[in-house]
Amino acid sequence: MRDVWGLEIEKEQIGLCQIRQASDGLEFKRGASLPLPPGLVTPSLSELNVADEQEFVSQLRSLMNEVGWKGGSVVLALSDLTCRVGFQDFDELKGTHSETRQLLSWRLKNRLPFGSQEARIDYQALPWQENGTRLLYLVAREAVIAQYETLLANAGLEPTRVITRGVALYRLHQVTHISDKRLFLAPGPSSIVLIYAEEEVPRLWRTLPWNGREDRHDGKHYAQKLVRELHETLGYLRDEMQVETPDHLCFMGGSDTSLAEWVTKAGRLPVCTNSPESQDGVPTELLAPAGAALFHETWRLEWILPSTWPRPRF
Repeated sequence: MRDVWGLEIEKEQIGLCQIRQASDGLEFKRGASLPLPPGLVTPSLSELNVADEQEFVSQLRSLMNEVGWKGGSVVLALSDLTCRVGFQDFDELKGTHSETRQLLSWRLKNRLPFGSQEARIDYQALPWQENGTRLLYLVAREAVIAQYETLLANAGLEPTRVITRGVALYRLHQVTHISDKRLFLAPGPSSIVLIYAEEEVPRLWRTLPWNGREDRHDGKHYAQKLVRELHETLGYLRDEMQVETPDHLCFMGGSDTSLAEWVTKAGRLPVCTNSPESQDGVPTELLAPAGAALFHETWRLEWILPSTWPRPRF
């Protein structure tokens, strides 16, 4: 049992959370979130995200002071628009992690808005592939991640891993050991993430740009946009993956009751939402940093650092 920290950085806010891990789950210890000035952070896969580095460090230190933490090791969760998560199939994979990363880099070279030599790539082989091997990968531009790492270091933080908001929220769900077919939906400040998983193993991962704060002003329009993306995803599952209907639709990162009811009627799926009470007392706005903190421990989908890179792990 030990206390670990997670930090989320999004375009609208930053959140810091400390949890205590035990064999039977997690316990929320302390945490806080702060809104960011408009334009300070703009999530991007290819461009540097932070416009004013001095102001960003000042905001981060203010957050640390609010929770009474002087700094140390932390797992960082960034906007899903900052990294790309996807799948790549291979007929056969042999060799070291470094060799596999190089092969994966070559496969992805025409899908990235920057040169493959500028990419940080992490991956994990997935089980249940009857023919060949499927990799779940996480890729980002080196310069983008390096900027965040430098700014955190200037505030007295050591990022031991860098993941995305969607990865962090999905990890938080795995505490409950879900064993059926589920479609996860995570509307966030800058993106919507939809993940289809069977027996806890991701089979589909979609990330779409999203203006969370602006769209929430019109509740009906907000729900309609979610329903449209939900229908497109269900259609893809049915037509391309031969999945008729997932067993449940789960909101990740919290959802209000009216939105859940709207999506339930439109999607005709049983909907489950995460209230703070169902996540061991973690406030809704801190679910992502809480999920990030869980990456201090080994997980089935452990993001493995290629041996050619020194710490921090990505």
